[in-house]
Amino acid sequence: MGHEIGLILLSVLEALFQLGLLLILAPVMGWCLDSLPFWLAGRSVGTVRFRLLQAVRFWRSLFQVPLGGRPALALTAGVLTLVCLPAVTTGSGLSSLADPLVIGLVVLLGRGFLGPGLVQGEAARLMPAVLLLCLTEALIALAAPGTDGLSGLCAMLHIEPEPGLEGALAACALALGIACPPLRSDDVTQMLSGLRDRHEREAARSIADVLNCGWLLLLGDLALPVSVGLAQGGVQGWWLGLLALGGRLALTVAVAVGLRLMAQERSARLTALFAGVALLLALAGRFGT
Repeated sequence: MGHEIGLILLSVLEALFQLGLLLILAPVMGWCLDSLPFWLAGRSVGTVRFRLLQAVRFWRSLFQVPLGGRPALALTAGVLTLVCLPAVTTGSGLSSLADPLVIGLVVLLGRGFLGPGLVQGEAARLMPAVLLLCLTEALIALAAPGTDGLSGLCAMLHIEPEPGLEGALAACALALGIACPPLRSDDVTQMLSGLRDRHEREAARSIADVLNCGWLLLLGDLALPVSVGLAQGGVQGWWLGLLALGGRLALTVAVAVGLRLMAQERSARLTALFAGVALLLALAGRFGT
């Protein structure tokens, strides 16, 4: 009984640490997404320190002026995503709830709640993403039936690697990143065009960083599921999982920035290509065994 309580407390502590770490990394990733394309083009950009201070002001202000309505729902969606997805290991408290379709829909709903109204461009990006999430769920059900969400899938692939499924998931992640890229600063500005309150606008930008972090973590978990450590890995496995998390997030940010620089975001042709590749790889892996 005491051993079971200890394991539960350990998983809760890991979930809280994961949430805190990702909330710190969210503004850093947001700065990279907004500033790196300009920096690589030789233009001057703001410092990451300003983005971090903006995030600190936002979280501090929540204790003084709580959010209400749509921004609160958007922030809830972002935080729920960060605490549920397997980031360091498969043993965090709510990782068993990290179903790719459900978590993906939660992030997309959060993006829809971010502004006072869903702008046309954002609405056009959501439907392809929903279809791709359904495809991802179907491929997982086809190649690995009975797995318990992303954490169960990661654990299974550690024990029994399936190159066909892993390649299919990577192709799905890339298709999702192309069809529905992280929110740009311009996207957020357009979504907030109806807001006049400065506090609400700054809060929405910080919430957008949280949602972008959750979306990129989902894509990273799909693309590299074996990089998530096992809950039974001990201290060494936890540290390796932490290092792998940093590499996974850096890779997803680099791919997102690269797609932006190459003007390949929201390309219907590339989205369809990688979706088709994912389907072929999953079928080849399923019937080739």
